Amino acid sequence: MSLAINTIVAIPNNKTVAIQDIAIGDKVETYNYSTQSGLSKGNPLIVKMSDGTGNTPISQNMINISFGNSSSLICSPDQKILTENGKLKTAKHFMPNDNIFLADGSTTKIVMVVMGTYQEGIHKISTSLNPTTSLQHGNLFCANGIIVADYALNLGEPDNDELRGLNPE
Repeated sequence: MSLAINTIVAIPNNKTVAIQDIAIGDKVETYNYSTQSGLSKGNPLIVKMSDGTGNTPISQNMINISFGNSSSLICSPDQKILTENGKLKTAKHFMPNDNIFLADGSTTKIVMVVMGTYQEGIHKISTSLNPTTSLQHGNLFCANGIIVADYALNLGEPDNDELRGLNPE
């Protein structure tokens, strides 16, 4: 449920920052999803949890998801990402040609999914301190251009090896 350091996160005023540079009390752009409205930009919310290894390298399995025009996201296998049908799916279950949401509300196809040993720092953030299953309370954010779950939303539902639709209404 973490992202590689130097993952770019959207913050207010059309700016971005590397995930490891986000501190508790900083604001991030958030997103909501409902079956009626689809993906919508929420209000910027205060980060209540920000934790990682910093630049200290670790060695663990990570997934590199390539999508769109030469873009990619490196994340832990259990990181949840919003799919085109409004469901969260763990990174380890993605396949080429699956569609995921971009921050502008459009979707893009996954081109390649590769698991390998990653030896850099990792980081995670959350806009709430309690696990949640709601897709409408600002627990989705933009990482390298795609919509991902924050740590609280990742914790909200256990991964049981199937696609999850977490309270999209």
